Amino acid sequence: MDLYVCDLKLGEKPLIAGILTDSDIPAVNVDYLNAADMIELRVDMFDDTSFSHIESVFYATRERFRKPIIATVRDISEGGIKDLKDRLSFYKVAAPYADIVDVELNAKDLFPAVRDLCREQKKLLIGSYHNFESTPNGDFIDEIVIKGKEAGADIVKIATMANSKDDLVRLMLLNLRHKDKGLITISMGGEGLPSRVINPLFGSLITYGYINHPSAPGQISVSELLYIFRRLKIRRQ
Repeated sequence: MDLYVCDLKLGEKPLIAGILTDSDIPAVNVDYLNAADMIELRVDMFDDTSFSHIESVFYATRERFRKPIIATVRDISEGGIKDLKDRLSFYKVAAPYADIVDVELNAKDLFPAVRDLCREQKKLLIGSYHNFESTPNGDFIDEIVIKGKEAGADIVKIATMANSKDDLVRLMLLNLRHKDKGLITISMGGEGLPSRVINPLFGSLITYGYINHPSAPGQISVSELLYIFRRLKIRRQ
């Protein structure tokens, strides 16, 4: 099944998502976003998490940058910054302004509710799994992909800590085994840094870079990512 975000066909070329928070939106230079194909707004990193403020930030982001938006309200257990209660309410505020919504597969009660919200509003759904300690074995991460797709995720995102080159290779091979299922894979940490460039060649749909400051271990800037893709002739623009 082909997946589209606005006029972007996922999988046609490596897509770059730049991460922003509410404090970035009024201050960031629009030119800094040229290298990003889309923007991820991390609500859990917002200084102000009132619903009216969140709505205004998403609206301003869409109007100012004219790029697809990923809405993420990350749980603290998987790397979130703030422990927000009733996250479904935050997703309901953000989803109308987003093109893609990201929620953890392990959020047992929340995931199906966000899935239904995405289907109702015709948004793509990323079901994500994060492990900041290690990269589980192949059977375990294969099962994450299978369960994620069965649960209704359009895209399954797996981000794990790479403690060795073997960990890096394990996620690369996962992409090859499930290339047609719609995956995003990221190996975090210093050992995993090459995955930000290499994994899209193996089928990972989106790679994430920072605009002002990293939001995950081993993350590099969107401008660096685009420069590397162009140097390797993976992308022309």
